[in-house]
Amino acid sequence: MNFFDRFFLKLFLLAAPGLQKMNVNMDHLKAILVAKLTMDNRRPAAFQQMRASKEKKELNQATLKTMFVSLVMGLFFLMSFAIGNDITTKLTFFFSMFIFMLAATLITDFTSVLIDTRDNLIILPKPVNDATFVTARLIHIAIHINKLLLPMAFPALIALIVLAGPKSIIPFILMVLFATMLSIFLVNAVYILILKITKPSNFQSVISYFQIAFAIVIYGSYQLLPRMMSKMGVETMKVSDLHNISYYPPYWFADACNSISIYSFETRNIYNLVLAIGIPLISIFVVIKYFAPAFTRNLSMITGSTEEIKIKAVSKNESITYKQSWIEKLANTLTSGSTEYMGFLFTWKMMGRSRDFKMKVYPGFGYLIVIIAMMMLQNNSASLADFREMTERAKSMFIVFLYFGSFVVLSAIGQLPYSEKFKAAWIFAITPIDAPGKLLSGALKSIIICFYIPIILLFSLFGIVIIGPTILPNLVLGCFNVLAISSLIAFMTLRKLPFSVSSQDASRNKTTSRNFLTMLVPMILGGIHWLIFDFKWAVVILAVLAVAATMMILDSIKNLSWAKIENFDVNR
Repeated sequence: MNFFDRFFLKLFLLAAPGLQKMNVNMDHLKAILVAKLTMDNRRPAAFQQMRASKEKKELNQATLKTMFVSLVMGLFFLMSFAIGNDITTKLTFFFSMFIFMLAATLITDFTSVLIDTRDNLIILPKPVNDATFVTARLIHIAIHINKLLLPMAFPALIALIVLAGPKSIIPFILMVLFATMLSIFLVNAVYILILKITKPSNFQSVISYFQIAFAIVIYGSYQLLPRMMSKMGVETMKVSDLHNISYYPPYWFADACNSISIYSFETRNIYNLVLAIGIPLISIFVVIKYFAPAFTRNLSMITGSTEEIKIKAVSKNESITYKQSWIEKLANTLTSGSTEYMGFLFTWKMMGRSRDFKMKVYPGFGYLIVIIAMMMLQNNSASLADFREMTERAKSMFIVFLYFGSFVVLSAIGQLPYSEKFKAAWIFAITPIDAPGKLLSGALKSIIICFYIPIILLFSLFGIVIIGPTILPNLVLGCFNVLAISSLIAFMTLRKLPFSVSSQDASRNKTTSRNFLTMLVPMILGGIHWLIFDFKWAVVILAVLAVAATMMILDSIKNLSWAKIENFDVNR
C-alpha cells in the first residue's frame, strides 16, 4: 500500500470503538481492507485501459495514477474561476464540473470493484461475521471516493482561498461533501437505469461505452471549452440573473457556500442552503433504502448468471429455416469464398464483443468529432458559404476532414491482432485454411465497413447537400485514397491473425517508423489531392487509379501464405 492508502486506513479505523460495539471484528476488518487496497493498486484504472499498449509488468501504483488524474481534472476545473465576476457564478461552474466528473469517474473507474462478487466466494466461507463484511465494503468505497474527490477539489479550494479568504474553507468543504452525496445518488440512479433497460449480463458492456464516452468528454472538454469561453465572452456573466437557475443543483451549492462565507442569509440564500443540504441527505436516504438493495439483488446476475437457453422441440416433418442477418448478407456480397467470409464475420463479432478492442479503438470516433469541432471554432474556419463557393479555405478543410477518417481505420488495423483472449486463436490451427491472407482480407473489409463507411456516408451527405453533385469526383478520389492507404498499411504491417496475440505484446510490436508511416502517407496523398482539386480530369483519372490500386492490394493480401504469418504455428 502507498502513503495515501495507509493514511485513509488509519483515519477510518479511528472509529474502532464504535465499530466494535456494532460487533465488527477489527482484526478481520483491517485484514480485508489491506487486501482490498492492495488489489486496487494492481487494478488498472479506466484511463490506463484506453492506452494503446499495456505494460507487461505488474501494476503496483494504480491508485497514485488515479489520484494524479483526479488532480489534473481539479486543475482543469480552475477555468471555472475565469467565468463571471462574482464568486457564486465561478462556484456554479465549478460544482457543475465537479459533480459530473466525479459521477462519471465513479461509474467508469469503480464499477469493476462494485460488481466484483469474489468477496462472496472468498470471505463469506471464512469465519467473518456479516457486520464485518458489510463494514469492510462500505469503508472500502468511502476510501476510494475520498481518493478521487480530494485531489479533484484541492486546486479549487486554494483558488477560493485566494479570491474569498480563509473564511470560505469550511463552507466549501461542506458543500463538496454534499455535492459528493448527490454524485453518489446519480451513480446509483445510472446503475438502476442500466439494469432496467438492459439485461444484467450486458451491464459491463454498457459500462464500457460509458468509459469510452467519458474519455471523449474529457478530451473534448480540454480542447473545446477554452475556445468556446473565449468566443462567448463569459468573463462578465452572472448566473443569478439567469431564468430558472434556482432549479439547477450546482447553483444551490455555489450560493450556499458563498452565503455562509459572507454571512448573507436573505430569503433566496436560505432557500438555496436548505436545498443544498436537504436534497443530498434525501438522496443518500433513497440510495440506502431503495437503490442499494435493488442493485445488490441484481449483483449476482451481473457477474454470475447465464441466460437460460430455451430449446424448441421440432417434429420430424417440420423443417428448420435459417434467416441470414443483414451483416451476413453484406458479408456474402463483399467477400469471395468461405475463408474470407469467415474472417469478415469473425472480426465483426469480435469487434463488438471485445471490451479491450472497443476501449482502445472506439474513442477515435469521438476524437474525430472533437477535432472537427476545434477546426470549426477557429477564427479563420470556413463557413457554410465558403463551402458552397468552395473557397481555398473550404477546400483545405474539406481535404482534412476527408482524409482524417483514415486514422480511425488505421488505429483499428493496428489493434486487430491483439486480444485478452488470444489463447482462443487455436481455432485457426484446426481449420482447413489454405491461405490465411483471405482471413486478413475479410477482417480488413470488416474494419472498413465498421469504421470508415459510416464516416464517409455522413461526409458525402454533407458534401452533396451543401456543395452539390459536383463534389462527387473528389469524394470518390478521397474515399478510395483512404481505402488504398488502409489496404497498403495492412499489407505491409498486418502479419498476425485477428485477435491471436496477447495485448501485452502490443507495445513491443509498435515502432516509430511504422507510426510515422501511418501519419505521413495520408498527408502526402491529401496534399496531392488538394493540388489537383479543381482539375476534374485529373481527379477522375486518379480516382480510377485509386480504385484499381485498392483492388490490387486487397488481392495481394488474399494471397498471403502461412509463411508470411508471424508467431503462429499452423501445426500446434
